Amino acid sequence: MLEELQSLSETNKKRVLVIATIIIMIIIIGVWVTYFNNIIIGNSSQAASQATSTAVAAPAPVAPPAGPGVWQNIENGLRRFVNIFRKPSQYNIQPQQ
Repeated sequence: MLEELQSLSETNKKRVLVIATIIIMIIIIGVWVTYFNNIIIGNSSQAASQATSTAVAAPAPVAPPAGPGVWQNIENGLRRFVNIFRKPSQYNIQPQQ
């Protein structure tokens, strides 16, 4: 593969570089947005659980998924990633009291 890239003309090398950069940036921004959504959802669910009860139970052990395969998980992840941009979320950030 590297030999094929090296044998390309300079304009094609630049195209490959630009396309690869765009793909990598989309992945990085997607991971960042997903991480941000998980932080916000986690904080709001923690605040709700603290408001309803003060006792914290130990988390139940998580069993490994037995259902869908790797490709199904990748497809579901890509769908969630695309849905982030299709329907904008509203974030209400309030200071802690």
